[in-house]
Amino acid sequence: MTKLCVAVVGVGHLGQHHARIAASAPDAVLTAVVDPDPLRGPEIAAKFGAPWVATLAEVLGEVDAVQIAAPTGFHHALGTQALKAGKHVLMEKPLAATLDEGVALLKALGEARASHPRLVAQVGHLERFNPAVTALRERGFKPRFLEAVRVSPFPARSLEVDVVMDVMIHDLDLLRALVGRPVVDVEAVGVPVLTPYADLVNARLKFEGGAFATVTASRVARKKERTLRAFGDKEYASLDFATQKLELLRLVMGPEGPQVQPETADIVEGEPLRLEIEAFHAACLGRSEEGVTWAEAQEAMGVADQVQKAVAKSLLEMSRA
Repeated sequence: MTKLCVAVVGVGHLGQHHARIAASAPDAVLTAVVDPDPLRGPEIAAKFGAPWVATLAEVLGEVDAVQIAAPTGFHHALGTQALKAGKHVLMEKPLAATLDEGVALLKALGEARASHPRLVAQVGHLERFNPAVTALRERGFKPRFLEAVRVSPFPARSLEVDVVMDVMIHDLDLLRALVGRPVVDVEAVGVPVLTPYADLVNARLKFEGGAFATVTASRVARKKERTLRAFGDKEYASLDFATQKLELLRLVMGPEGPQVQPETADIVEGEPLRLEIEAFHAACLGRSEEGVTWAEAQEAMGVADQVQKAVAKSLLEMSRA
């Protein structure tokens, strides 16, 4: 069976798990670990039985695909380098550091596909692969109002970006996927607490067609919470990302009239990151089309940009008060 030769670029907090999964994935071979750190790189490479190199250029000729888990500021340069070499790319979220860099990556992808039409380019919005989310989407749930909460204690990492690009973007992408319509209006407030950037943000989104959502993201909470509540026509869904549980309430007609019927979905638990990476490998081998496209990820970044601008406006108003 043909296997995909993969290089993992960046083996920090999340990248080490990319390497772990690539090393044991059924459709792939971890061909190289790429990281400029002369201590961290060899350590992770040895742990998962792969060679270590300091730069991507050293192994581009040996691999079919590149999983980029380097800091966001390097996404544009690394992604462009991989595309020019005709390699499939899985980019960790967000797609790029700025909207302009995202546009440039999409342009580079279009150019690369002119000579490599089957090139796969996906982005690691892993909550799309949470089994509870999959169960909700398979039921054809059509939300009218959604409430997403994603908070955790201070992580002491990813401090080069605000909580919108670090944390909230997971939910911005997921909400767009669940509603299936573009965002047409954004209101948001936020405050910096432990960093120069907003560490706590609350946003209100209005979608084309009339659906609404509120989104809260914080990296200065006392405990971790990752939940989604969705309200539709005579139905309600409550989803816990961490425990992968989905509970539903439906209004149905019983023998004595309308009644609320509870249901807990039967879910086969799985590691979302592994499901995402293995789906990417399958797509590269032509066995699947599942995954978040760069165009979708750029749309999520566009919503994030609107949230950031609304937060900046609210902070300016508070400073003048």
